[in-house]
Amino acid sequence: MKQSLGLVTAFTPEIFKCEYFTRIISGIIDALRSTSYDLRFIMVNHNDPRRPKDILQEHAVDGLMFLTWTIHPTFLEEARRGFQNLPIVLINDYAPEVETNIVYCNNETGTRKALQYLIGRGYRKIGMLQAPDSDSRDAQVRYKIYREMLEASGLEFNPNYFRKCDYFFEEDGYLKTLDLIHRSPALPRALFCFNDDLAIGVLRALKEEKISCPEQIAVIGYDGLERDKYVDPSLTSVRQPLEAMGREMVKILIRILEGEKNLPIQKEFQPDLIIRRSAV
Repeated sequence: MKQSLGLVTAFTPEIFKCEYFTRIISGIIDALRSTSYDLRFIMVNHNDPRRPKDILQEHAVDGLMFLTWTIHPTFLEEARRGFQNLPIVLINDYAPEVETNIVYCNNETGTRKALQYLIGRGYRKIGMLQAPDSDSRDAQVRYKIYREMLEASGLEFNPNYFRKCDYFFEEDGYLKTLDLIHRSPALPRALFCFNDDLAIGVLRALKEEKISCPEQIAVIGYDGLERDKYVDPSLTSVRQPLEAMGREMVKILIRILEGEKNLPIQKEFQPDLIIRRSAV
């Protein structure tokens, strides 16, 4: 019987529209092509009356990868409790207390690189476009480091320069930037965005309002998406090696299934700052 690995994620079409997720999935599929395993998507719908245990029994997978684990912690906990021999690998949203196999990019390092770059370029009025952070440890860390870096550099945190988005997507960045432009008494000189999707929304709003980037407002994103090269101006971003991280999730599961006992396996990747025209 062919063995299967499950990929648990939220039941939403945005998973297949967002390049952050599709690049991870691409890495997973690439790693599986040379193995005897197939891939099963387990889409978690919060309105599903079935228990997580029943859903997992129905899919009968040999290992589990979680793409959006902080959104459905109950599903993760039930998988741990009810299937103790089922190997599990998470991706990102790392915290020291996480005791599960996990692949993650050093979020603190990436945020520091972005802020150090802006501060080093002489930007003093630095705002932030934050993502919803109740279900995102990465968002919480990026905000924390943002505030710490401002304070350490003797720069003021100005709430007029800060906006928290309702979602993680381009439209949210666009709308929050319009709100900032029309409601704030002054504009920041630079914006650090939680991810590239929000940052691309920022660029669209700035262009619509005839605010030049980077001459009036510099913009820096996070993730290093492929389309960053093609927006105008091209987007400066902190790049996560998302495909490599997806491949690593598969490798870890197979290592465990083949008998690896030294657990948990926690693989850290390092981010790179890619400088383009939006922040020079």
